[in-house]
Amino acid sequence: MKYTIPFHLRNKENILTIDYREISSAAESGFSALKLPFDVNECVGNPMLHAYFENLNLNGYERYCGFIQVIKREEYPSINDEVPAKVVYELDASEEMQEHKWPYFAYGYPAEFFDAPCHNLNNNEKILWRAYTYLVDIPSRMNNNQLLFLAGFSWGYIENIKGEVQLLDFEELSENDWLEHQKYMI
Repeated sequence: MKYTIPFHLRNKENILTIDYREISSAAESGFSALKLPFDVNECVGNPMLHAYFENLNLNGYERYCGFIQVIKREEYPSINDEVPAKVVYELDASEEMQEHKWPYFAYGYPAEFFDAPCHNLNNNEKILWRAYTYLVDIPSRMNNNQLLFLAGFSWGYIENIKGEVQLLDFEELSENDWLEHQKYMI
């Protein structure tokens, strides 16, 4: 399913395009490029999300932006449990980014975002995995060195030990959501 979210960057209106759907083949998700400890075909049916700009109304340095993602994991020790035994929030950034205390999942001129989670059960029989993904204006001379909310969305899935996966609804997020999730950003 394709979604669009309008936003303003450098006083110009733009549109973020999001393609959110089930993985129908390991090839389309690019999992073959990763060194995973399981068969990449097991990820079929899990969510895949790509956020990008089809026609960004900005030039050169004006295009500088990034994505920050916070993950909420609800862990259930039994497939039939209705109440999670544990709820964890974590910043979704590479080890290198976290070492430097940079909260970014991606950034660039412009940034582009891709994520396709799977096999996240760990020692649980069921998890609810929800991402809170934010497009941000990165601190720079252009914005008085401020980290600013531009747009946000939520997505995710429920996975269980039987291999069943259910995608969660896509939801647009507000600046209030951004303010709530900032405490998890390093």
